[in-house]
Amino acid sequence: MSLESGRKILSEKRAGMGESPARKRLEKLFDQGTFLELDGLAAKEVVTGFGSVDGAPAYAFAQDSTVNGGAIGRAQAEKIAKVYDLAIKTGAPVVGVYDSHGAYLKEGADMMAALGDLVMKASRLSGVVPQISLIAGVCGGSAALMASMADLVVKSDKGELFLTAHEEAEKAAGVVHVEAENEEDAIASVRSLINLLPINNLSIAPVADAAEAAGSEGLESVVDAGSMVELLNGFGDNVTAGLARVAGNAAVVADIHGQLDADSSVKLARMVRMADAFSLPVVTLVDCEGFDTVREAAKVAHTYAEATTPKVTVITGAAVGAAYMALAGKAAGADVVFAWPQAVVSAMKPEAAVEVLWNDKLAQMKDPLKERAQLVQEYKDTEATPFDAAEAGYIENVIEPAETRANVVAALDMLAGKRVATLPRKHSNMPL
Repeated sequence: MSLESGRKILSEKRAGMGESPARKRLEKLFDQGTFLELDGLAAKEVVTGFGSVDGAPAYAFAQDSTVNGGAIGRAQAEKIAKVYDLAIKTGAPVVGVYDSHGAYLKEGADMMAALGDLVMKASRLSGVVPQISLIAGVCGGSAALMASMADLVVKSDKGELFLTAHEEAEKAAGVVHVEAENEEDAIASVRSLINLLPINNLSIAPVADAAEAAGSEGLESVVDAGSMVELLNGFGDNVTAGLARVAGNAAVVADIHGQLDADSSVKLARMVRMADAFSLPVVTLVDCEGFDTVREAAKVAHTYAEATTPKVTVITGAAVGAAYMALAGKAAGADVVFAWPQAVVSAMKPEAAVEVLWNDKLAQMKDPLKERAQLVQEYKDTEATPFDAAEAGYIENVIEPAETRANVVAALDMLAGKRVATLPRKHSNMPL
């Protein structure tokens, strides 16, 4: 073949490639001019390649539903597998863009074996490099299994994620971390998440210039303005959590407001485990009187105790019993604990403590309804104050709410060099 003939064929193939929506999605994901395609002429149902996201290297694959419905089979799976192999070798994040109407069912066992290999590779990379799934179109069956194994899942307004059940069931199950308004917003969210994570577990997350606090209440009083990406919104409503920056440094932040039920406990544990995998500090605001079940309490306590990443807790309201031990107890792993003046630190709920410890006073009451409430408040003011815990060395300082950000920033700076030696083991046996 002559050079001229080769150039003509190449030009024709490139002209067809340029129309691929999958390729256009990857070009938008990566910094302008940095996307380089891999295996461009093979298995066109999926586009793979690498590039930079805000200067950080990353790999990606995108299914193309305009080519055979984006069907995935052995050839397509092997093409994606190369991306994972390169990520393993180089330690860079992997983004998967899902838009496929199914699999090549005629391939049968070959197709399932190839997909099983992808599941294995994704599992091997878990906790080593960040993995993010972007659900841009239909993502069902085995593809949904693969997508849900990522650290973070972002879904556009046209995305559909399901295994066998209706899509709403997956949303309720806490699979999707970010619900985007449209595809552009979804891609922007993925870029923001990559910017808040290290490229691998041996690197540090990108540092930005410090900004003013986002607001004056809750997490907004701690995180930098415009930096927070809330995760799992609408799932586990008693916990607000996400990735954000605190004085320019990336962190996982969580605000606990109320008793922790099953969903809230799963949400919190997932956030802390992700933070620990990539050595991101955890900042927790606690106003919690306990857990719905001992199983959830054990799960959260195990997660916080096992995490070796820096952990700073601020008791903003109640920290009672198991909630205190799991979330705010220095003995269970919190490195630095602050409390607001109105915080309640108690071994049990004040209402129960009054019944047990002050039953003699209860017996003397003439107006039980009115006096019981007064007695509970008296217990909070005399026996469950943060000042007693601070005097015993269990809390660093009792601080004004307005001083929260400054104290958290100082604590995180001090803990930046934290190192913990752990006992040799294959892995812990987390109470799931």
